[in-house]
Amino acid sequence: MRYALFADLHSSVADTAAVLANIRRLAPDAHLFCLGDVHECHVGKKRAKRYSFESLSLVVTLDDDFLKLIDFKTLLGNQEERILSLVPPHLSPVIDALRDCPRKQRIEGALLIHGDQLSWSRDFLPDLSQQREPLLFFGHSHIRGLFRNGIAKPSPLGQTLSIKGGRYAVNLGPVMFEREWCLYDSEQQTIVFYQAK
Repeated sequence: MRYALFADLHSSVADTAAVLANIRRLAPDAHLFCLGDVHECHVGKKRAKRYSFESLSLVVTLDDDFLKLIDFKTLLGNQEERILSLVPPHLSPVIDALRDCPRKQRIEGALLIHGDQLSWSRDFLPDLSQQREPLLFFGHSHIRGLFRNGIAKPSPLGQTLSIKGGRYAVNLGPVMFEREWCLYDSEQQTIVFYQAK
């Protein structure tokens, strides 16, 4: 089975539309899955600790054009976690639907997470020393990357890369600005990084 995996949309209509169109053109049979940070939270991490809710629009923009694009499964990222901590239940059906999204998901041969669940170095490198899964996909840092047994490998665009033998971790790169996504073929055990125009 093939999976189109992407992350870090941050409410970007144009970038999300471009990536989804690219997926439909290159891999129309692929199952779509977002690894979190679909929405952009307008309240920063520090401010959230003392934030008193006033209105939904001060926390998140729920643009109709953007919401029309969201027809795929998603994980909760740190942006959604913060939004859910700030927005009272039953105020927005869109936000309430997020409450049922998982933080982790297993698909064929792989674990999907949002990368805020990892520790990161100051150089934005993930600490993969505790990785036990043979294949891990994540987003969060906005930096595309491929790691084999914790060691960074080249992650060129448009090339089919084998993920057989060893433990692999795949940082998808962001939809926002970079328009990046990854095609995972669970039968062939390959990935391809793409960037929509």
